[in-house]
Amino acid sequence: MKPYLSILIVLFLCFSCSKKDYEINLKWNKAYPEDTFERNITGLKWAFSYLGSTIANDSTLIKFNPKDSIVSLDVRTLGFSEDASSKLAKLQYLFKKTEYYKQHNAFDLGRYVTLTFGTSSHYYAITDVSETLKDFNEDYQFLETKGYIDNSSISNVHRIISFTDILENNRQAFISAEIDSITKDTLEYETTERMPNGQLKFGIYDIKGNIKYAANSNLTRAGTHAKCIWCHEVVVQPLFKTQKNYNNYLDYFKLDDTLVYFNQKLQKYQNTLWKDKSLKNKKLHTELELVYISFMEPSGERISREWNMPLKEVENKLSGLETHIYEEFPFLGNLYHRKDIDSLSPFKVIEVPESIREKSSNTINLLK
Repeated sequence: MKPYLSILIVLFLCFSCSKKDYEINLKWNKAYPEDTFERNITGLKWAFSYLGSTIANDSTLIKFNPKDSIVSLDVRTLGFSEDASSKLAKLQYLFKKTEYYKQHNAFDLGRYVTLTFGTSSHYYAITDVSETLKDFNEDYQFLETKGYIDNSSISNVHRIISFTDILENNRQAFISAEIDSITKDTLEYETTERMPNGQLKFGIYDIKGNIKYAANSNLTRAGTHAKCIWCHEVVVQPLFKTQKNYNNYLDYFKLDDTLVYFNQKLQKYQNTLWKDKSLKNKKLHTELELVYISFMEPSGERISREWNMPLKEVENKLSGLETHIYEEFPFLGNLYHRKDIDSLSPFKVIEVPESIREKSSNTINLLK
């Protein structure tokens, strides 16, 4: 985004948000037997870190009350830019107007993560992903050397990988152009950027270079930004499969060495910068996934707590719905789908995307 445009947006959002909009209470609703409040706080920290917060640098930024399962936030203190803080405040203003908030003096923590980290339009806005590929390219100078991938682990088509050197403020960018293997026509673009806090952010663009919320499933299994994060976690991914060599592109071994080098530099930067043990242990990103999965596909027990309704009464109300087991995390138990649950909720709720990782049939953008 051009600097002058970013400044205008910040000024507009600052003038339109009151001091209290930056503050919010979030309520944890237990979802499965091993679920704990502390695990959800870890998941929340990961969500903020993926959104650009420097929370990994300081373990004291979040206050919470384990007894009441409430976490109290002031997003101005969480290491976000002014622009990101203002956008979060604008969302929080809407969250605090809901029936749920008025009844509990708190917003559901899972819905909060879903509507900030897990909603593509909001993720792009908070992390300041460029709205067009043209704007993205204007922010970086890419090297002439490129990589060619014809045997991707995720893409159904070939890819051309462009990248920059590691720039000042530890910024770096990558572009993957999804191309037709015969005509070499570009079909879609996916971008990756190193943020100053040591995390990666992701964007998806159509053939005309306009931002889009999910990748074309006919071309790739990349899904949304959240699925990119689920796979990439906190690393520049190396090559998992051997590739053929093509003229005018880095050969397979050189490309692999280059990606490994970039990842080593990223890991070193993260290890130097991050202090909070919840984020220094990089395997704990799974706690974020459990937060949004257990919200998007809740158990009867979670719904009982969310609705403040006896489990037997909840089960009777949901008796017409089928349950399923989440293959990746079967310990979550018998689960429902959020869209079905929200349609039966005893109070009005803010709609969430149909899916976090895959393309949704509904579009959510509360920051228009």
